[in-house]
Amino acid sequence: MHDASVIFFCGLCAFLVLLPLPLQWRARNSGTILLITWLFIGDVISFINGITWWDSVENVAPVWCDISTKLTIGLTTGIAASSLCITRRLVMIASSTTVSFTQRQKRMAVSIDLFLGILLPVIVMALHYTVQPHRFDIFEGYGCQASVWWSLPAIFAVSWWPVLLSLIAAVYGIIAIKFFLSRRLQFQTLLRSSKSGLDNRHYVRLMALASVDILLGLPLTAFAVSQTIIKRQPYESWAVVHYDWSRVDQYPARQIFNSASNTAAIVLPRWHTPLLSIIFFLFFGVSIDSINEYCRWIDWLKSKMPSRFRRPREPQPTFVPKLGSTVARPIGGDWKEPSTLEESVVTIDESHNQDQVEHRQSNVVEGVTVAVRVDRQIV
Repeated sequence: MHDASVIFFCGLCAFLVLLPLPLQWRARNSGTILLITWLFIGDVISFINGITWWDSVENVAPVWCDISTKLTIGLTTGIAASSLCITRRLVMIASSTTVSFTQRQKRMAVSIDLFLGILLPVIVMALHYTVQPHRFDIFEGYGCQASVWWSLPAIFAVSWWPVLLSLIAAVYGIIAIKFFLSRRLQFQTLLRSSKSGLDNRHYVRLMALASVDILLGLPLTAFAVSQTIIKRQPYESWAVVHYDWSRVDQYPARQIFNSASNTAAIVLPRWHTPLLSIIFFLFFGVSIDSINEYCRWIDWLKSKMPSRFRRPREPQPTFVPKLGSTVARPIGGDWKEPSTLEESVVTIDESHNQDQVEHRQSNVVEGVTVAVRVDRQIV
């Protein structure tokens, strides 16, 4: 089975999800940065696997499969943990009664985010070895797949962590919404005083992003737990589970896609990261700040291009009228610098219900430039 759409969208999303990264890095939004990292890892793994094993089950890259399958085990945990970090930060800001956070509080918050978003997924990857019956599997069209001995220990070692983190993040999200609605009148002042780099719009986008991540991720992770329960088998002993651990099982498409349940269990997880990446880009990649950032990148690239490839700028007039004036550009001919300047000023007192008018007239060779300024004075 060949799924070109997964390859295309994973490759596209791996690029799109990195575009908002500089802004989030400068804002020191650790939860958002962790989410970008995990989404990028998931998109790249699916993209490379889909291309490498498009029509093959050969073990052509064993080291890549060892690394990518371990990262895939920690991927769903990392995404759920990133959503928890985002909602936790929103609650911490919204519930704060102080003007700003101390450096110690900021370091503590970042340390907790790093534990949840990095260390906890690494722990899950390590626990996976206890229920890993052999090295890995290779599916035709989808590449490397982590092998799991579906049993009761597998639920607690691998499957239940994303569900648990998503539920905790959902509780934090409800609390964040409650604080936002109850304190919405003074919320902008609170965000500004907290020096968090957030405003009302950014806060709402983060809250919406975390909510979407939970609503999409929780059903998928719950489906994975249900599949573990359905396929569970007894965990007899360490020796039985890890017997012939070095082998690599290879599955052609006709063998693994023989039922609807197997197809759903393999295909649905591949769409998790590209779908979340597109949603993340829609929230943060097309904002005003991001568009201004893209414009700065384009200007920088233009400045590095050779002069012959740059678009010449239109010449600007040397005669610049004062603020409040209107410049009439001549029709036809070239814009040239005025050679002579004759000014006549007529002042009429406003107290006689007339306006004070300053009239300036310029004579230009092969063109006429007229600048008129009207000043009103109320007596």
